[in-house]
Amino acid sequence: MPELPSAILAAVPDLDELLRRHLADPFPPSISKGDLYAEVDPVVIDADIYGWASSARDDVTLDSSQMEGLRRARNELVRSLRELPADAVPYFRRLVDIADLVLRA
Repeated sequence: MPELPSAILAAVPDLDELLRRHLADPFPPSISKGDLYAEVDPVVIDADIYGWASSARDDVTLDSSQMEGLRRARNELVRSLRELPADAVPYFRRLVDIADLVLRA
């Protein structure tokens, strides 16, 4: 197995904890599944960011297109936060934090 850069190793405990908390929390019931909120479908963006981050946590090196997809998804989500119901914002803000950890590594 290839060695991970030290930046990724340093971020893994925080990333692992955020992913565990995110998975433990229910999807916000105020979100209408299948609806777009500004630029994002919350169900899709949740699955995409969580999927890329969990791969990175599990020692899978994301290729450049995956990193660009994560960056794009993160930025679209940030621009869309104000369109989400207020009670759903913390759930999706955590996804931004998760994406940031992976992108900074």
